[in-house]
This record gives sequence, C-alpha cells and structure tokens, in this order.
Amino acid sequence: MVLSSMWCKRKCGDRKRIMRLIVALLILYPSVVFSHSLEKQMPNFLQFIEDNSLYEYKNTPLPEIIIVNEKDVCTGAYGKPVDTCDIAGYYNHDTNQIYIRNEPTQYMVQDRFQEVVLLHELVHYLQYMDGTFEIVECRQNLEIHAYNLQELFVDSEGIDEQQKPDPLFALITSMCPNQHPLMFHTEQ
Repeated sequence: MVLSSMWCKRKCGDRKRIMRLIVALLILYPSVVFSHSLEKQMPNFLQFIEDNSLYEYKNTPLPEIIIVNEKDVCTGAYGKPVDTCDIAGYYNHDTNQIYIRNEPTQYMVQDRFQEVVLLHELVHYLQYMDGTFEIVECRQNLEIHAYNLQELFVDSEGIDEQQKPDPLFALITSMCPNQHPLMFHTEQ
C-alpha cells in the first residue's frame, strides 16, 4: 500500500509538472502553436486561390509562417525600425516566410484574423512563384488581386465583414506612386 501510494505521488507529480510545462510553453511561445495550425490550412487556402484566380500552385516549397508582434511585423515590412503600423502581415520572398501579427490591426477584428491574412499573403507567395512579381509596373499593383481574393474569401466563409479591405484603402495602396505623384509624398 505504501509503495503504490508513493508511486501515485511521483506519477501524479510528473503529470502536474508536464502540464505546467505545456502551459508555460503555450504562454511563452504561442506563435509555434498558432503557426502550426495555420500551416495545416495552407493547402485549402492555395486551392481556394487557384479556384478563384489564374494563379497556380506548382509544388514549390511552402512558406514558413511566423507569428510576431506589431513592432516586428512593422519593422520587417518597412525594412527599418517602426513601432506601430496597420500592417497585418507580409510575405518575405527572400526567405520564403509569411509574417503575421499576433493580434488584429485597428481596422480588423479577431474573427479568423490570421487565416484571412494568411490567404492574402499566400496570394503574394504565388505571385512571386509564378513571376507576376517581376512583371507588374510596381509592387503595389500586386495588392489588387490579393485584396480581391481576401474579400471573396471573407464572403464565402461568412467571416466578419470587417476583415475585408476598405475600398478606398485598397485603391490607394494598390496604386503606383510614380503614376500618381500628387497622392504620394516623396522626400528629396
């Protein structure tokens, strides 16, 4: 009886330690858990993009998904230290990585936020892989199809309408600055 009681204390203590370790890992490294669940959804998102556009996935290496805070996504997107911005994510074609914020921007909501951003960034991934990236007049033009597919995805999945890009924002962010110099301030 004493032996089995000692065994239970040791075994139960191990379970508690393991559970504490798992909880600590989830708190300290939530991006690992969330990015893994997003990676599982990539084939479905790529299929959605193929079904609703001319882009094709050609079995190229899938991008790694990295969940980061606002400062990290802003700094990465702008290529210089920036503390705040309204960027939800970006695709880095040099490293084949998609960076997604760990929480919604001020104009988006929690409802499947990271999935919506992932779909948008997968459009950019396919644009890079199929060469569209190189033939557009400016990189901002790449946003047109990404925004259209994002909107279609939100509608087809019944996701909160706030996950759609604002039409005026989408128009301005997909314009080439050299075609509209009065709208874009450039430092000289």
